[in-house]
Amino acid sequence: MTQRSLLVRDVTHSQLKNDDQFSPPVWTILAGRGVSSFAETDYKLSRMLPVDAIRNLPEAAQLLATTIQQKKQILIFGDYDADGATSTALCVRALTLMGHHNVSYLMPDRFINGYGLSVSIAHKIAEAKPDCVITVDNGIASIDGIALLRAQNIDVIVTDHHLPADELPNANVIINQNAWPGETVGKNLAGVGVSFYLMLGIRKALREIDWFNQQRIEPNLASCLDLVAIGTVADLVPLDFHNRLLVNEGLRRMRAGHCSAGIQSLIEISNKQLTHVTSTDIGFSIAPKINAAGRLEDMTSGVQCLLADDQMSADGLANQLNDINQLRKDIQQTMADEAQLQLAKLSEPELHASVGIVLFQKGWHEGIVGIVASKVKEKYHRPCIVFAEAEDGVLKGSGRSISGIHLRDILDVVDKRYPGIILKFGGHAMAAGLSLKADAFDLFSTAFQTVISDLVDPACFTDSIECDGLLDSQYLTIDFAKTIQNLTPWGQRFPSPSFVGEFEVTDSKILAQKHIKFELKQDSASSINRLEAIAFFQPAEVLEANHDNIHIHYELNINHFRNRESLQLLIRDIL
Repeated sequence: MTQRSLLVRDVTHSQLKNDDQFSPPVWTILAGRGVSSFAETDYKLSRMLPVDAIRNLPEAAQLLATTIQQKKQILIFGDYDADGATSTALCVRALTLMGHHNVSYLMPDRFINGYGLSVSIAHKIAEAKPDCVITVDNGIASIDGIALLRAQNIDVIVTDHHLPADELPNANVIINQNAWPGETVGKNLAGVGVSFYLMLGIRKALREIDWFNQQRIEPNLASCLDLVAIGTVADLVPLDFHNRLLVNEGLRRMRAGHCSAGIQSLIEISNKQLTHVTSTDIGFSIAPKINAAGRLEDMTSGVQCLLADDQMSADGLANQLNDINQLRKDIQQTMADEAQLQLAKLSEPELHASVGIVLFQKGWHEGIVGIVASKVKEKYHRPCIVFAEAEDGVLKGSGRSISGIHLRDILDVVDKRYPGIILKFGGHAMAAGLSLKADAFDLFSTAFQTVISDLVDPACFTDSIECDGLLDSQYLTIDFAKTIQNLTPWGQRFPSPSFVGEFEVTDSKILAQKHIKFELKQDSASSINRLEAIAFFQPAEVLEANHDNIHIHYELNINHFRNRESLQLLIRDIL
C-alpha cells in the first residue's frame, strides 16, 4: 500500500560540535536527533524544570498543604492506562511519605464509567465525601463531573496533559501546560510528570509552614521517579530533554533496586533483569502488563501492584497482570486477523487512495481497539481508528496517527464541519479516542477521509525508514552497544539508534514458526566479524526465503542470558 524509502537522518546543519568527547557515530546519533550541545545528555536532577515554572502549581500546592495540615481526606482519581496508574500510585506514595495518611484512590471502569471524571463516577466520588479530589492524567474535559463535585463543596484540582476543548472545567485549580496557549515549557510532560511536579510543589509549601520536624521527616521524592519513568515511557509522550532527565533518573534508581517490590516483580515476570532494565523494556514488556488491567478488567490491580512492598503480594499481583496481558494478546490477535480480512476485501488501488482507515466489527473488544489501530497504522502507514460497540450501543473508537497528521485536530475539524456525528472526543496528536452513535459510522468514515484529504500534505503518506546510516564494523561490539544504551533514554521522538548494512548469512534458523535467528558475517579490513542477529514476527515469504546475503535495518542489542552478555543485532527490516 505504501512505498517505503530509506532515509538517513540529516546532520549537515547540526549545531552540535564534536570535541572528541564522543566517537563519530555517537556524534552522528545525537546530531540526527536535534541535540545542539552535549549538555543535553547531562541528566542531573539539578537541571529539572523549577516547580514554579508550571502554571498554577503554587496555588494548588498551597490549597493541598492546607488540606493536609487540617488532616482532611484527599481522593486521587486516576485513569485506566499505565500513565494514569503510575500517576495515582505516585500521589498515594508521595502524600504518605509527606505524612498524610488520609488519602484514597479510585480508578474508573472503562466499560461502566467511560473516560475521565464522568457524571456517573462523580456521583460515586460524592458518596465517599472526600474533602478534595485530585484528578491525574484526566479531568481537562470533565466539565459536568467536576461541576457536580464542586456543587457538593468538594475541592477539585485537575492535573492533566491532554489538549482541552473550548471550555475548561470549573475546578479550583487546573495544572495542565497544554491548557494555556502561551505556555512554552513542560508541555510534553506525561500525566505522571505533572503529578510529580505537584507533589514537589506540595512538599515546598509544607516546608514553608514547618510541617517537617522530628515527627515528620522530609522525604526525598526522587524515590518516586521509578513511577515517573514507567508512566512517561508508557504514554509515548515526546522524550524531550526534561522527560529524558526524569526517565533517566527513574531507570537509574530501578537498576539500583530502589523501587517497589511490585515493580521488581513486573520486571522479573517480563524476563528482564532489574540491573539492566531499559526504556525499551518498559515500553514493550512492563507497561503492556499494567495497561492490560485497564483494557480488560479494573486498573485497581495495576495500582496495587505498583504500590506493593510485600514480595508475596507483589508476585501475586504481577502474575495476575501477566495472565490478563496474555488474555489481551489472544483477543488482540483475533481482532487483528478479522481487521486484516476486512482490509483484504479492498483492492490495492482502493487501499492506496485511502488516506485514513476506519474499522468496526460487532463483537470487538472495547479495551483492545487502540492496539489494533496501532498495528494497522504501522502496517499501512495511515491514521487508523478502530471501533467497538459498548453495552449501551454507542460505538467507542480509539485511533492512532502517523507523523504529520494531528489526530485530535482532525477530529476537531470533523466535529465542527459535521456537527452531531461525534458524541465526544479527546486526545493527542498521535492518539485519540471518540464515541459515535451506532448509525453514524459510515458518515464518520467518509467525513474522516474527507477532512484528512483536505488538510494533510500527501507527502505524509510516504513511509520512510529512518536510520543513522552505515556503522563501521569496528563499532559492532558489545562495548559500543553499551555506550549507546547508557547514553540516554530512547523513545518517542528520540528513537533508539538504528543502522543499515549488508551481511553474508552463514547460518539461519526459524524459531516458533515466526522468527528467524541468523549468524552473519561482515568482512572488514582487519577482521571477519561473526554476529548473531534475530528478526521477530516475519511474514511467510521471508521465513521461506533462501538467505545468502541480506541488506538489513537493525539496532544493536545486548542479550543477557544465564549471566552472560553477548551482542545481538535486532533486525527491524530486511530490505
